[in-house]
Amino acid sequence: MLSNSTRRWLAGLGVAGAFVAASATPAAAAEAPFEIVTHDLLVAPGHMDYGWFFAHSTDSESKPKFGRTTVDIDLSKVADFATVEPSWGWTCDVSPTKLHCEADLLDGEEPWFDYMVTGKDNAKPGQQGDLAISITSGGKTATATAGITIAEGVDLVSDETVEASGAPGTRAGVPGVVRNAGDTTVDGTVLVVQADWLASYGGDFSNCKSDEFGMYAFCTFDTKIEPGKSYQLSENLPIKLRPETRTGAKFPIWLDWWTTDDWNQAFKDWPQDDIKPGSGGELRLVEQTPRAARVPQTDLDKLNNMTLAMVRVTGNNPADLEAKGATAKGKKGDVVTVRPSFTNLGPAVLEYQGQGTPGIELEDLPVRISIPEGTTAVEAPFDCVPYAPGKEWDPWNAGWGEPGAKEYACQVTESPKDMNNPYEFGLRIDKVLPDATGTITTKLAGDPNTQNNTAKIVVNPTGAGTPGDGGQGGGGQGGGDGGSLPITGSSTALIAGVGALLLVAGLGGYVVARRRKTRFVA
Repeated sequence: MLSNSTRRWLAGLGVAGAFVAASATPAAAAEAPFEIVTHDLLVAPGHMDYGWFFAHSTDSESKPKFGRTTVDIDLSKVADFATVEPSWGWTCDVSPTKLHCEADLLDGEEPWFDYMVTGKDNAKPGQQGDLAISITSGGKTATATAGITIAEGVDLVSDETVEASGAPGTRAGVPGVVRNAGDTTVDGTVLVVQADWLASYGGDFSNCKSDEFGMYAFCTFDTKIEPGKSYQLSENLPIKLRPETRTGAKFPIWLDWWTTDDWNQAFKDWPQDDIKPGSGGELRLVEQTPRAARVPQTDLDKLNNMTLAMVRVTGNNPADLEAKGATAKGKKGDVVTVRPSFTNLGPAVLEYQGQGTPGIELEDLPVRISIPEGTTAVEAPFDCVPYAPGKEWDPWNAGWGEPGAKEYACQVTESPKDMNNPYEFGLRIDKVLPDATGTITTKLAGDPNTQNNTAKIVVNPTGAGTPGDGGQGGGGQGGGDGGSLPITGSSTALIAGVGALLLVAGLGGYVVARRRKTRFVA
């Protein structure tokens, strides 16, 4: 079972990882058929941070073939104030001023390089230099630079969790608090809000920018955050609950506080045409003071400045889930396909619940499927994981789609009224048993009709009737596209770039959370 802090860390990477990716700038490919993408880094004296860069083919029509690849990094311009070390995955020769690393890449694999930068104890804020990077493959070389800047170390801290509530069609008010846990005044902050299209940012503050759907908002504050003091938003952050939200649903809203310099560096190359400021009054923090001359600042612990706000939907707007069974016939040794499913009869939208949802345990997954006696699940959908009551689990490393279990718990995609969600299993018939029966069961708090929550999965039925459709050769509509957020025009780039990218930022492989499926409309 993941600790609360681990869940918080993983969920918050959605924004943090994407913003690092947003700052990445590809270098000119020169004569090489590939280019390098990298980013700049702020690091405090006596502290370490992680950097990364990668190369990708400029030929999108062909499968990458890098093979034997070398990475060379000239450290001479940063050697006076920082040390640079490779993280893993490469064989390297290391000296104070140069790194030379080699690796053999498989067909289709592209070079990714992680490194650690440590500011020397005697480094001074404001010192800056570039890493000169080159990648060579197939006799061709591409080059790039990554800037390293020494910054003053500070520590912004926020509440780990807060709660808010509101009825469908109204606004919920989320409080926001930031504290300075360090000894140095923090000169300005940026609040990053990551919301959901069903529970979106609904403010119109002049110092906050957001996309047209309110899924992301960025609020800037010039307030000096003094050591040991806390600062609260002058108004609770308005979260707009769409009329179709489900009573009892809980939507995670992330509030992430950045230093101004960390923010500016992450977004210096990001096109912000798709995010617009509000036209209303200013959202403020208390105790504003005049600005003074300053040096760059970086947050020493970026994992304690995120707040998870759980916004609970009240009112009376339930979702009725109707289970649908499946049948199949076959002889011993055959592998037959069954597609048990459920349909959301509404009226509310059923929100995504599964991997990456804060607070979701194995027992909380809304769909349970038991495998008929005498059969073995040799194929299972990625949406489902073997279920054992009371089992501790890590949703990020669980056996999603793992065959062989007798019972599965399954996550659900975002489902509007009348959407059908099938779960396709391949069952091997080990023993022919008439009416070998399993079940699909839905369990959702507030479901107004529990009589339709269970249906049978029958292999080799003997009766004239069938317990449901979706069996061998049967239908069942696709479970992911209908009713999701339609995204049009240039906003696609913002949502895809910020919302979907959970890239590695050196720390060793950020997890790509499987969020609800989204339909893009041209």
